[in-house]
Amino acid sequence: MVTKATTETAIFSALEEHSARLHDHLLFTCLRFDYDGLVMSRLYSNREDVSPTGGSKPLPSSAWADRLILEGRSYVGRSRQDLKDVFFDHEALWAIGCESVMNIPVRWLDRTVGTINILGRAAQFEEETASRFSVCAQLAVPLFLKTA
Repeated sequence: MVTKATTETAIFSALEEHSARLHDHLLFTCLRFDYDGLVMSRLYSNREDVSPTGGSKPLPSSAWADRLILEGRSYVGRSRQDLKDVFFDHEALWAIGCESVMNIPVRWLDRTVGTINILGRAAQFEEETASRFSVCAQLAVPLFLKTA
């Protein structure tokens, strides 16, 4: 992936285009975690109609969140039921054809600062797929860090 992107949005877009070439995804979003405010804020979305950039939601407290936030491990959901188990807005995701997900933690200094979320058709992703894309997630760390 070669880019001369000069804005955060352009860099996120280049990352999303790279993911689309690898995974042919339906939805690609990036969330920053704010531990002081206990919210996740959307930094980027390729589907503004479903998951608008700038939107936020509370940081969840669940096994799914522990896996991503505390353990720093990716989550791969392969079915509609998996989406229902972890996303309160699963019906909106189903409506655009999403039935599987990869949530990939973005880590800085042993702390999860956000996630890259890639959603697609049923059983589209595997643990190995998430592991390979985690390299891209780590290269995106500067985009997830709060600036002064």
